Amino acid sequence: MGSSGARRLTVTALAILISSGLVVAAIAIARSTTETEHASNGEVSATFSYRYDASNVVSQYTDLRLRISRAGKALQNQSVSAAICGGLCWPASSDALSVTDVEGDGEPDVLLNLYSGGAHCCYLVQVFRYDPTKRTYEKIEHVWGDPGYALKRLDESGPLEFVSADDRFAYEFAAYAFSGLPLEILELRDGRFIDVTRNYPRLIDRDAAGWWKSYLAGAKGSFALGYLAAWAADEYNLDRSADVVGTLKRLEAAHELRSSSGFGLGGAAFVAHLERFLAQAGYAK
Repeated sequence: MGSSGARRLTVTALAILISSGLVVAAIAIARSTTETEHASNGEVSATFSYRYDASNVVSQYTDLRLRISRAGKALQNQSVSAAICGGLCWPASSDALSVTDVEGDGEPDVLLNLYSGGAHCCYLVQVFRYDPTKRTYEKIEHVWGDPGYALKRLDESGPLEFVSADDRFAYEFAAYAFSGLPLEILELRDGRFIDVTRNYPRLIDRDAAGWWKSYLAGAKGSFALGYLAAWAADEYNLDRSADVVGTLKRLEAAHELRSSSGFGLGGAAFVAHLERFLAQAGYAK
């Protein structure tokens, strides 16, 4: 082949490489998209945006930003960050943003639901609450762990409740698959999350019955002590701690508090650990 033919081949090969590079770049651009959510209530509106890139090995979600406007005036426009995941949080769902009056005071709040990434952890909510004295929004953050929450109005009037489960019980008495998480209900009052679980005894009683049923179903395989711990917590919230103590003594005497999962304690050691944990977690009131 002559030198002119070699040059033509080199030019052709270079053109192919350049073209391939453009194709790869185009694919990369196509994979990276900007997503935006909008929500509003009365004169309060919010916009949540982020970039999504499935090929990003660090985090598929980057450049998270939240903008809050009131009567058409932007009062907040900043990057989203959380203590547990920094600036690399994920949207918890496709509708992570909402504007609703959480406290029942007539003032819409902005709720942003995020996820830290990882196995069994962690869902969190950021509530942006208007401060009329400073004419700005303050952020209140709560980490739910794996359960997340459902926003419900359990009373006919008053604030909304965050219905969840106590993630502190995860892994404490059994592997996660066999951990029971007792009912937990919180309200936002004056910028603070308050535990109001005991205000709803019928819901607690239903939850306790479910964990007791799970305990009985799993007891034969000795993978049930995590469920029993959740039942005990619910019963404590119903002021039935004496019944719990009696039941645990009976089960221990019958050698029913076995743990074959290789994870948690059994027998008297389980009872002692459970009693300490319930006291430290605030159930023994």
